[in-house]
Amino acid sequence: MGLAHSFLEGTAEMVLRVKNPSMWRSSIVLVSVLFGCLMSNTLSLNSAAAETVKLCNYTSYVLEAATAVQDGNASQSKGWVRMFPGKCEAAPPAPSSGAELFVYARSLKVHAGDVQNFTGAERFCIRNDANFEINGRRECRMRGYVAADFSPAEYSSKKNQIFFSESYNFNRKQAQVAGAQRLLSDIGYEIGVIDGFAGRRTRDSLKDFQNKNDLKQSQTITQNLLAKLFEKAEETSKSRGLQLCNDTPHLVWSAIGFVSKDNFTTQGWLKIPSDECIRAINKSLLDRYYFVYAEAVDKQGKLLLQGGKPLIWGGTFNLCTKPTRFTIEGRNECAEKGFDKTGFMKIDTGKEQKWIMRFE
Repeated sequence: MGLAHSFLEGTAEMVLRVKNPSMWRSSIVLVSVLFGCLMSNTLSLNSAAAETVKLCNYTSYVLEAATAVQDGNASQSKGWVRMFPGKCEAAPPAPSSGAELFVYARSLKVHAGDVQNFTGAERFCIRNDANFEINGRRECRMRGYVAADFSPAEYSSKKNQIFFSESYNFNRKQAQVAGAQRLLSDIGYEIGVIDGFAGRRTRDSLKDFQNKNDLKQSQTITQNLLAKLFEKAEETSKSRGLQLCNDTPHLVWSAIGFVSKDNFTTQGWLKIPSDECIRAINKSLLDRYYFVYAEAVDKQGKLLLQGGKPLIWGGTFNLCTKPTRFTIEGRNECAEKGFDKTGFMKIDTGKEQKWIMRFE
């Protein structure tokens, strides 16, 4: 969890501020008082909560958010709401009195590097590949969904806003500048520290971008300019990373492994519908070797048998996994740590910055 793995926190005037740490720990913070530990409080919404809730992005990332409601034994999750830096967007209507509201957000893969997740400890179902409205929060994978950890959202009718922020605690204008800096960096400009201040390198890079794209010269960073930067960054993102493609008629779940800081890291599970591709690693491939494991499942979510044998793609390189979504550091003593030992295949990418692997 952190800026690279984002999570949530909150404040006292009931404006929920979600903090995302990449090197720090993420949390949801309400506008005044940071309540420390990730997602410890849940909130009972008051009776005025039929109004629209605003989701506000005060980070340097373009985010998409989902909300979930728990009302007695009934639950429902909805998404996605896209938010550009420095912008607030309307979420689905707030739940009725007595229900609980939860939020989850993540950065888009247009940004290079790890996805930033703003999460908590309450698990609901989401879809990665499309907008969704899902009833119930159990057996997500069995039903063809992905489980995500949402954070409790506390707010009032007076301050019915939920803020997502980084450790820099950008204000709205700073978030817009930081968003432009990050998108410029994603495109390939040398920006330096993404700090929310439009220094010389930021101004020069913006001028160059506007010249090359026949845009009116302006030092003011607007939502329209951010949208143009986003389009270019999205185009650039297609030329990097590890892409996994499912050429079978079945649903495939995959996990990946790579070397990070002189240690092995495994991540999963990645849902790959039939005849679709996903980007498992969202940055240029700087290492030569990567590791992949995948398994096909039937309509009930159970491991698919073909000729009496499980339809899996694996190998002899053992790494740690677990049945639910995970990021695991290290590859030794998997069982002692409560994990499964799984045989991954070793992928030699040579010196390519982009690699496509197909499951057939």
